[in-house]
Amino acid sequence: MRMLRSSVRLIAFLGLCILTSLFVFAGLLGLRLRGSSPQHRQAWIQRRLLRFFRRIHRAMGMRITWDGELPTEPCVLMGNHRSYVDAILFPVSFPVVYVARVETKSWPIIGWGANLIGTLWVDRQDKSSRRQTRQEVRKRLDAGMGIVIFPEGTTHKGPDLLPYRPGMFYTCAEEGFPIVPVALEYKNKDIAWVGQSLFVPHAFHHFGSKHIDIQVRFGPRMTSNDPESLLHQVRSWTEANCLQLREQLDAS
Repeated sequence: MRMLRSSVRLIAFLGLCILTSLFVFAGLLGLRLRGSSPQHRQAWIQRRLLRFFRRIHRAMGMRITWDGELPTEPCVLMGNHRSYVDAILFPVSFPVVYVARVETKSWPIIGWGANLIGTLWVDRQDKSSRRQTRQEVRKRLDAGMGIVIFPEGTTHKGPDLLPYRPGMFYTCAEEGFPIVPVALEYKNKDIAWVGQSLFVPHAFHHFGSKHIDIQVRFGPRMTSNDPESLLHQVRSWTEANCLQLREQLDAS
C-alpha cells in the first residue's frame, strides 16, 4: 500500500508541476501579447501558485497546522529550510518572488517551473551574482512584491539552525524592508532532505506515508537599520520557535 501511494503521489506531483508550468507559460504569453504590466502578470502568477500549492497539499496528504498571523503586506519571508516542500508552505496573498541557488535551476520540472515564475537565481560562489541578486530583490520590493528566502542556504535536519547568510539582512536594513520570520517543522524529522540523498528515492519513501504533518508558525514583522541586530533577532526567534514546535510534535 505504501509503495502504491508513493507511486500515485509522485505521478500526481509531477503531473501537477508539468500542467501548471504549461498553463502559466501559456497564460503569461497571452498577457504579454495583450501588453499587461509586470505587476499584473506577477499578481496573476501568484493566484495560480496559490491554487497549485493547495492542490499539492491535498495530493501529497499534507496536513498543515498554521500558527501566528499570516502577513498581508509585502515583506521578506525568511524560513528555516528542512525539505524540498518548504517553499509551498507560505500561502500569502501578495505577489512573491523566490530566491534560490543557481544549482537547482537545471533540475527537471522543479527548476523549469521555478524559472518560469521568475525565481531569482544566485550563485553564492560569485560575488557579482550575489550583488546582482540583491539589486533585483530591491527592485521587486520597491515594486510592492514579497520575497521568499531560506537564509541557511541549504537544507538542515535540525531542530537547530545553520548559520544565516547575512547578505539579505544588509539589503533589508539599508532599505527599511520588513522581515517576517517563519518557523516550520515536520512531525517526521527524517523528511529533511540532507546530505547526498537523491530527490526521487527520498520523495518516493516519504510520499508513501498516509499523511505528512507539518507545523508552520509566522512571527512578527521585524525591522532595523542594523543588519547584524536584524539577523540576530530573526534567527533567534526562528530557532526558539523551531525548538518549541519540535517539542510539541514529539509529544503529540
